Amino acid sequence: MERPVSGTNQRKWLLICNINPGGPAGGSATQYFVGQFDGHKFTCESKPETKKWLDYGKDHYATVTFNDAPEGRHVALAWMSNWQYGNQVPTMQYRSANSVPRDLGLYEYQGETYASVSPSKELLGLRGKKISHPTSVCEITAKVKGNCVLTLKNGKGEYVQLAYDAKNRTFSMDRRKSGDTSFSEAFPTKTTAPVNGRISQLRIFIDHSSIEAFDADGKMAMTNLVFPTVPYDKLVVKGKATTRIFSLGK
Repeated sequence: MERPVSGTNQRKWLLICNINPGGPAGGSATQYFVGQFDGHKFTCESKPETKKWLDYGKDHYATVTFNDAPEGRHVALAWMSNWQYGNQVPTMQYRSANSVPRDLGLYEYQGETYASVSPSKELLGLRGKKISHPTSVCEITAKVKGNCVLTLKNGKGEYVQLAYDAKNRTFSMDRRKSGDTSFSEAFPTKTTAPVNGRISQLRIFIDHSSIEAFDADGKMAMTNLVFPTVPYDKLVVKGKATTRIFSLGK
């Protein structure tokens, strides 16, 4: 797909390639390349050793995109799972859902062009009232001014930690104690993403068995499955962040 590069008068092509194995956290993932396409040949502008991932979680694969969306947007959906354990996840009658829709763009950072990945704006229409604690389906927004750790917990001692390291420009999600992880040795893990610049706001979408975290400006996306035995109903915030929680759905 051809996209404008934010803040410039350039247009470049984005080539998406779903791979398995070889993902940044092991197993399945969605890699991408930026360059030019003449109708016959795609030419990548980056060096061969440069790797770029559309999502740095462990459960973002089989991405498909749609063009002709309103306002010329390109929208992406992924399958939220990983072939390391896709047939073993503790679900009945299905094997994981699709991700929330994401709008794709391009931006520049330190001489490279990267894909921006942002929750599609239609998701704002799902926001309900502000609530006091997490539920099994909700959105958390966090205004961030520096290092912070957000911990989702339940009464069974299960938890997920989401951490932003402003100095090292990384974001991580640790699901090793998130709930049922016994079905695969490859499942309990901590995933880490580089952040190109500074995060000022996080948007975190929680569903019954998934957590999708985004930098609101599109510089980072991380998608991971979780299988708590009861929903996370407590949020503990440490560091420089102010959070709000919204119910989702009608």
